[in-house]
Amino acid sequence: MEERIKNNKKLIRQFIELVWNQGRLNLANSLITPEFTYHASMIDEPMDLMRMGTMVNALRESFDDFTISVDELVAEGNQIVSQSTLTGTLVKPLMGFEPSDRVICLNAMTFWKVRLGAIQSGHSLLDTADLIHQTQSLPQPGRAFKLMASE
Repeated sequence: MEERIKNNKKLIRQFIELVWNQGRLNLANSLITPEFTYHASMIDEPMDLMRMGTMVNALRESFDDFTISVDELVAEGNQIVSQSTLTGTLVKPLMGFEPSDRVICLNAMTFWKVRLGAIQSGHSLLDTADLIHQTQSLPQPGRAFKLMASE
């Protein structure tokens, strides 16, 4: 059991590094199940890997020095919770937020499910109240989904 938990944590770290920090979706395909879904609290609908990739690319293009650090991983069985921090400077408008010269730090909790050594799903909760506070702006309602759907 301990070995499986250790491998699941390693899998989640690898996925975050490949997808979010490097933008290498082609390599992440081998880390997920065929029915993989991802949910993010600022997006209206669940995403498959390709749609998630569109969202990740929009974030990576909008933030200078974009990075996600995994602050903590907690696991039990096939469920893993990651506490992460997204950092970067917003240099292009994104999801209704305007660019700023300030470094943004966005905290997120993601609840992952792993099945047979591959990621089945992820559900991220983003600290949007803190994001609004840091950017000193309120996003337009519904803007997040429209941006992702148009790309």
